[in-house]
Amino acid sequence: MKLDQVELRSEALDIRIVESIGDGSFNFEFDVSYGDGYILILLEILAGRGDFLVQGFDEANSAAASLQRQRVYILRPVEANRRIAVGMFAAVNSKVRATIACFKRKIVDTSAELSFPLCRALCKLLVASSLAWMGIPSPDILDRVEISSTPSVEQMRQLLIGTETTGSSQNELLALVDPDLRTAILDVMEETMWLLDMRDQIHTAACQMVGCCPPPR
Repeated sequence: MKLDQVELRSEALDIRIVESIGDGSFNFEFDVSYGDGYILILLEILAGRGDFLVQGFDEANSAAASLQRQRVYILRPVEANRRIAVGMFAAVNSKVRATIACFKRKIVDTSAELSFPLCRALCKLLVASSLAWMGIPSPDILDRVEISSTPSVEQMRQLLIGTETTGSSQNELLALVDPDLRTAILDVMEETMWLLDMRDQIHTAACQMVGCCPPPR
């Protein structure tokens, strides 16, 4: 198993990414305290087969969203120090990834408070986690089954900057992220969804031209 680790740190946010390719398993532990704030854990089976295990907190202090290939946990600030253990298991020709983010305080001005690598990692984490909360696999899942529906921009807007999740762990955590960054993510996703929709229309039109697809009614 080939293991790659990246740690990105700032006064407002720390992100740790552990990714492995090949069969085997890895385990790592880390201590959390009240000063680490909200913690977001995203576990992904990117290719092949695998499994994951997280220990060290009770469900009363967390919110979880699960898919076959992804699992997302949000931990509220802990009152006493504790140790979190993450285990990832991968079969032959598989790829798994664990991302742990500690939101130590609110990010008010992204460009002033986060480096380029940290901002990029945060954007990627927010998109993947948001999709997982809505039951949709991350774009990084290489061999996922086809998705029957994609999220609308309005669905993403309600999650990232709306009020539908007010009082939830997702809402509390997202409130720590610069609103300008959340809006920027939405703007980019809107453009991306338009491009995906246009690509689908091109495929359909070409299919219709050769008489394979039925014309629209």
